[in-house]
Amino acid sequence: MITAHSDYVQAHQDLFTASTFEDIERISRSTVESYLENRRIWDELNHFKTTGQILGKHPIFDWTARLEAIRRMKIGDLVKLKIRIDNNLVRSRASVRRQPGHKNTANRLQRIESMQKELTEVNRMLNL
Repeated sequence: MITAHSDYVQAHQDLFTASTFEDIERISRSTVESYLENRRIWDELNHFKTTGQILGKHPIFDWTARLEAIRRMKIGDLVKLKIRIDNNLVRSRASVRRQPGHKNTANRLQRIESMQKELTEVNRMLNL
């Protein structure tokens, strides 16, 4: 949470020193993303503080559940998953390369990042 808040504060300050339209756009995007991340963390902490239970809406909980599912897989399933992730990565990267200005590019990049994390874990499990 401290990092998300620090990133937000720094990006907000940088908005006032930006000189070009591209800088303003990039810094604005960073400011909003940092603010939203900080807000999600704050909601989780506040909910836990008031109820004593985890809210579970932050993306880290989805990743933790996926990580546990990967760790419970058998070797054959891990190999199949590795092949599927490799193929999906190639296709997703190609579509980002072909259409960099497409409306789904941001989603595709997030999906690529997610698949890359999964692939890293699968490779670790397979000792590759």
